[in-house]
Amino acid sequence: MIFHVDGNGFYAACEALFRPDLTDKPIAVLSNNDGITIALNQSCKDLGFKRGDRYFEMKYLYQKKGVTVFSSNYTLYADMCTRINMIYNSFCPDVEMYSIDESFLFFPNWTNVNWNELGHTLRNEVAKQLHLPVSVGIAPTKTLAKMCNKLAKHRGGVCYWRDLNTDEELKKYAVKDIWGIGRSKTLLLARLNIKTAYDLKHFPLHKAKKQLTIQGFKTVQELNEICAIDKIQDPTRKNITCSKSFAHGVSSLIELETALAEYVQLAVTRMREEGSACKFVMVYIMTARSYDEDKKDKEYFNGATTQLPFSTSYVTIILKTATSLLHSLYRPQYTYRKVMINLLGLEKDITIQPDLFETETKEQREKHKAIMAACEHINTKYGRGCLHTGTRNQIKDTQANGKKADWIMQRNLLSPKYTTNLSDIPVVY
Repeated sequence: MIFHVDGNGFYAACEALFRPDLTDKPIAVLSNNDGITIALNQSCKDLGFKRGDRYFEMKYLYQKKGVTVFSSNYTLYADMCTRINMIYNSFCPDVEMYSIDESFLFFPNWTNVNWNELGHTLRNEVAKQLHLPVSVGIAPTKTLAKMCNKLAKHRGGVCYWRDLNTDEELKKYAVKDIWGIGRSKTLLLARLNIKTAYDLKHFPLHKAKKQLTIQGFKTVQELNEICAIDKIQDPTRKNITCSKSFAHGVSSLIELETALAEYVQLAVTRMREEGSACKFVMVYIMTARSYDEDKKDKEYFNGATTQLPFSTSYVTIILKTATSLLHSLYRPQYTYRKVMINLLGLEKDITIQPDLFETETKEQREKHKAIMAACEHINTKYGRGCLHTGTRNQIKDTQANGKKADWIMQRNLLSPKYTTNLSDIPVVY
């Protein structure tokens, strides 16, 4: 049996966790640079607000309606995600973390278990230990478990597939809401007069494979209670990308180098957490897109890639290569809004294929690994970015007058890092 557990308004719930004064009050969480609304709790939704609302348009309406607004605090959300998955692992030995607020739990097909009761027990345990609301969908396949989870949000928090009149539920469930069925497939299925999950369930498999590709074929199988979408066994990525939009336009090469140094270190940290090394480095640089035809000449988007002489996870080598690419792309007449680093050709750091003409010796490689391990230990102990490359210090994050560097992401409504920063731990009087 498969459980799909999803946090209800997860970001908003995390923000309310240390603010008891916000209990049952409307909360909205904004995207990077405080651009658009990406998460809301139910109280906020009940006021008519929705995800995708642009903050600058809704700012005064939020104030009028008493909505508390937060900038995205991903450090807090990631830490709560770790804690909530520890609870899941105490219930089930086989857990797949699907996203920061969603996980699949794979239970053996026990015959003497009350699955509905187990779902409520899990939900209550999360509420007891973390005070976070979750919904639990229980079904024999991942697609049906996702469907049950959506139903559970309006049915007491837990929904078990076997307790439903399954055909009637499928007839009421729109095909566009099925996991894995995107907009293009929805339009295609509409032309085939397939409008509900029930219709798709009875779609012939040979036609599904031809019309909907292998993913659609598997979805039809899953609707028929045949497990076709397996657990992701190897989470190692094929590439790692890191970028953020700047708060303000940047035209200085030095400031772009500073931003790039920050993103390279983040990308390398993620890569090393997976035990990987990269063979290719790619850098993109871009201005803001103009929707005024008279200003199209102020747009500039470009990218460049280079192959390293050997696969590596040493941040200095990767940053030197990325900086060289940035110099080749930079044009002084433009104002940039984003620089992006992409690490490609990933392979396991312990099984790197050597090259006949390789210039890095085994001793050098071991030295680089030792340096990176020491840096990561210090950053883990004293905080991310405590130890970094010199390039990262070319432009100060905050100047003497209090003004932040243009490339620093704008988060004017950021809450404290309650669980990961000693100075932000709440004080009880």
